[in-house]
Amino acid sequence: MSFDTFCPRIAANRFVKTRPFPTQAAALGMHQIGKDGEIFELLFGGAAGGGKSELLLMAAVQYIDEPNYSAVLVRRTYAALMKAGALLDRAHSWWGKADGVHWNGTDKVFTFPGGGKIGFGYHSNPRDDQQFQGAEYQFAGFDELTQWPDLRAYEWIKSRVRRTAGSTTPLRVLSTSNPGGPGHPTVKSKFIGGVDPVTGESKDADPGCYYLPSKVRDNPYLDVEAYVRSLSGMHPTYVAQLLNGDWDARDPGDYFRADWFGDLLDPALDLWPDSECIRVRWWDLAASEKEDACWTSGARMARHRKGCRAIEHVKSFKATPGKRDDLIVQTAQADGKNVVVGIEIEGGSGGLAQFQALEKRLKALGIRVAGARPTPASPSGPRSLDWVQRAPSAQSAKERRMGAIASCLERGWQRRGQGDNTGGPWWGLDLGKALEDQEDGIRLFAGSWTQPFLDKVEGFPDTGLDEADAVAGAWLYLEQHTLGKRSPPGSRRRVRGKAELAEVHPSDRDKMLERKVRERWRP
Repeated sequence: MSFDTFCPRIAANRFVKTRPFPTQAAALGMHQIGKDGEIFELLFGGAAGGGKSELLLMAAVQYIDEPNYSAVLVRRTYAALMKAGALLDRAHSWWGKADGVHWNGTDKVFTFPGGGKIGFGYHSNPRDDQQFQGAEYQFAGFDELTQWPDLRAYEWIKSRVRRTAGSTTPLRVLSTSNPGGPGHPTVKSKFIGGVDPVTGESKDADPGCYYLPSKVRDNPYLDVEAYVRSLSGMHPTYVAQLLNGDWDARDPGDYFRADWFGDLLDPALDLWPDSECIRVRWWDLAASEKEDACWTSGARMARHRKGCRAIEHVKSFKATPGKRDDLIVQTAQADGKNVVVGIEIEGGSGGLAQFQALEKRLKALGIRVAGARPTPASPSGPRSLDWVQRAPSAQSAKERRMGAIASCLERGWQRRGQGDNTGGPWWGLDLGKALEDQEDGIRLFAGSWTQPFLDKVEGFPDTGLDEADAVAGAWLYLEQHTLGKRSPPGSRRRVRGKAELAEVHPSDRDKMLERKVRERWRP
């Protein structure tokens, strides 16, 4: 097969300033495997120094001689677009002085001799949709796709990729990126496989989406050894991401780490009996199926009477309000009546009405309900309702709430003797003890949901905000509603009449008359 057949319209293209190396050439020819008229989607890269920026410029200009051809290259922010040495700066070095090429600095568009155009833009929030409204492109390129926290901008601009009737110009969307960044889980899910952004379950890459890795050693134009030496002082996670393009390498989180949970527990063997623990499934609510919407997440957690906690299950989904409430009720029925349902109450009367509607449905099934509202004082409500005090639900407050949970999680890891001996007073106290005898920490059960959960929360606060907040709600409820004393409380002396009370010293009368309900004991 000739180079022109394998990689069309590149060898004789005077606007391509460097010859593509083999991995780039493969990316420039892969669209030929797609069906005519369908949009071909490719993620290229995975490691720094893999020739990603040059590939975007080559691909944008590949079909520049086609009639009415138009392409767009996009960064997330204007600052990233205009940065020295970045994509637009390199485009000027390629085409700024080329014969017949005109640059429009106002619209950020290069116009080529045959009339083809290549524009440059940015998209950082929904208001930027209007920059691309009514546009028609045959090629769209995204530089550093994982810098977008979700794929909303990607999907919107992709919807502008189309062609007129009778045109044979291939329709392509090419993205480049390294692992890491706020959009890491979403991009990995779409092009490589990972956590499904709708169901929260593991999945394969989307149909029609392809991933072509390119590493620093694939690039013959780069001083590889000097580049490798420049990474020598970086964190091993960043080295794995930038040098090896490892999409499974994650920077150790400050709040959640898989090893802090210890060995995963078996749901068939390790579940505590109801008589030995208290359970709650706490829900952090959302009400939309849109891709950029928040998740509705429910974490079921148990606390043993000895003090150890365990995350038994986490369920996350995106749904409209009616479907969401149905799924919450169905999950509560599956969990059973011994699991309290906790619900975050949003501010305003709408949040309380939403809570009360769910509470009514659940209590009709004999399921206990708890609520938490981010206000200084408990709102008025039925006496039978449990109220949990919570800080406001802003992201900064979520991070503050997570501090105590992270401390509990890491402390348990130290107590089991699985972490480094830092000299803390708790190190090794639970070493070798059975699960039911461990007095601190948080354990995690195995299941199909476990790895998707870890993929999200290990990136907190960049990812997993909703799952982490559900865990925080469950943890706080169990802190405020412990199982009870380990032995029955002593019987109280009954005071009969004023005469007997008069014989009691005044300092002891308040204790004898106390009617406050004390900590509930359960055998």
